Amino acid sequence: MIQDHTMLATVCEAVTFDNVKRNLDLAHQLLRIMRRERGMGLAANQVGINQRVFVMAVDNVYRHCFNPDIIEVGDQTVIMTEGCLSFPGEFCDVARPQRILARWHDAHGVPHQEWLSGWHSRCFQHELDHLNGVVMQQRVRDLV
Repeated sequence: MIQDHTMLATVCEAVTFDNVKRNLDLAHQLLRIMRRERGMGLAANQVGINQRVFVMAVDNVYRHCFNPDIIEVGDQTVIMTEGCLSFPGEFCDVARPQRILARWHDAHGVPHQEWLSGWHSRCFQHELDHLNGVVMQQRVRDLV
């Protein structure tokens, strides 16, 4: 994990799909780091890589999400406590939509779209925030 949080404030650059091996290598590298650190998600900029990609593992479902986006959000908002590998031991109560319609590409550039809920939704939103230069502490302000 990087100690300099400058990269966390950066909006990451889109990934291209002209080199699938590079994309797969990046996804596997992020998964290895995430597992080692015992996280459920990890964005590329958390390890100093300025690319719009994150990985997540929730309920034994592993995803690598390239150029992710949220298309639609559900009506219900839920406040839950979140942690972050970039801020060990720090936790924040964050309000987020319970359900989202998420869109992303896999490492090959194949598009995926799925309604996510619960921790799948929360993790996707948390990691997407990282790619947009937003950290969980900034979301706490939304509660007041």
